[in-house]
Amino acid sequence: MNFDDVKDKKPKKVGELIDRSEEGDNYIVKVTDDKIYELAPIAYYIWAMCDGNRSVDDIVNELSKEANLDVSQVRDPVVMVLDELEKASLITF
Repeated sequence: MNFDDVKDKKPKKVGELIDRSEEGDNYIVKVTDDKIYELAPIAYYIWAMCDGNRSVDDIVNELSKEANLDVSQVRDPVVMVLDELEKASLITF
């Protein structure tokens, strides 16, 4: 997956937040009764922004502003996280 292929797509999250991990660092997201994932804070933050209305480009720009980083610094990591979320069936395009 690369940015140019997905920048205009609008990912939509699948599943629901059910809890925080025991350590409190990660987020537990349930897709089905037998598919439960533990997401790192940045992955959860990106997953939560996948509302079906924001494009990948919007997510990159928003994260860039929030983190006070240049868009070029967050573009590839965001695409990588979205790729992993899609593989885990936590988002759809």
